[in-house]
Amino acid sequence: MELVLTDPEEIQKVAEALSSITRVNILTLVNEKPLGITEISETVAMTKGNISAQVAMLESAGLVEVIYYNGKKGIKKLVRTKYNRIVIELGNNSSQEINE
Repeated sequence: MELVLTDPEEIQKVAEALSSITRVNILTLVNEKPLGITEISETVAMTKGNISAQVAMLESAGLVEVIYYNGKKGIKKLVRTKYNRIVIELGNNSSQEINE
């Protein structure tokens, strides 16, 4: 699925979410298959608390979906990507001339 961004505020929100290599790595992982917070934290060698915070920022930007389910020791989070392609359109520049 593709996300096309044209609104400057939405572009900024997504750009901020993508400004961390950790968040980009999380997106790459969950693009392959949905993963739990524990699986992500073990793969990227970070604490579950840190991964949860990173996932929350990705979720706030609308880039991932978090599904809650009952696990053996309480409620678990499953993270999956919403988009496998992000396009930023800055407008139609083909008809504009650049004057220097």
